[in-house]
Amino acid sequence: MSLFQYILILLVPLLAINLYAAIAEADWLMQATQLIFVPGLAGIYIKLKKNMSLNAILFFIFFFLAQINGFIFNTNNLTIISFFFYIIAYFGLSREALQNTQLETASKTILVYFFLLIAINAYLLFTHVLELKQYMSDELEFGIYIAYYGVLLVMGIISLIYYLNSYSKKSIYFITLVLTFIFSNVFRDSAYFYMKDSVILITGNLLWYNGLIFSLLFFLTPERKLRLLNLL
Repeated sequence: MSLFQYILILLVPLLAINLYAAIAEADWLMQATQLIFVPGLAGIYIKLKKNMSLNAILFFIFFFLAQINGFIFNTNNLTIISFFFYIIAYFGLSREALQNTQLETASKTILVYFFLLIAINAYLLFTHVLELKQYMSDELEFGIYIAYYGVLLVMGIISLIYYLNSYSKKSIYFITLVLTFIFSNVFRDSAYFYMKDSVILITGNLLWYNGLIFSLLFFLTPERKLRLLNLL
């Protein structure tokens, strides 16, 4: 079986149940489908990858633990424990990217574009977190969300550095998965806190699934620079 077939067999039934759960507002069922999806992808990785990397193991194990934490405590909000698990999972992703990054001298135009893009994204994420503050019970919860989105922003910076220097299919997967995780979190937080709409929640869930699929592709893909023709 091909990678696409493995993903399709795993994704289709879980995604269908997840969409139903989002519409029916059955949070426990929605979390259960996501809980199953993570080890499912890890199983595909183990089957297809002969030499498993430490970074992939860290990512799948701790991302799974973060999902377990949310399922057991029946919460979609970030807690200290889930934040800790996500930090280690994202560390695995970032470490894999940094290990494949070969720094090269950038032009002034690229540097201006780089810092401008970071500034815009930082402003948008900060605005989103400030919007969440009025719906939170205490300063600790607000602090966790600030730290979490700060980590996502750092991952975004790493993904840009990796892509601009490496110019490979692996770097494209990484910048895509990082952006997908950022937007999936923004949509899902919006749906649970201040824009309670099933369409927004479903969009966030779809992005979440895509983010994990791109994470699998990222770990399975060897580092190899693309020719310009391959990117057109």
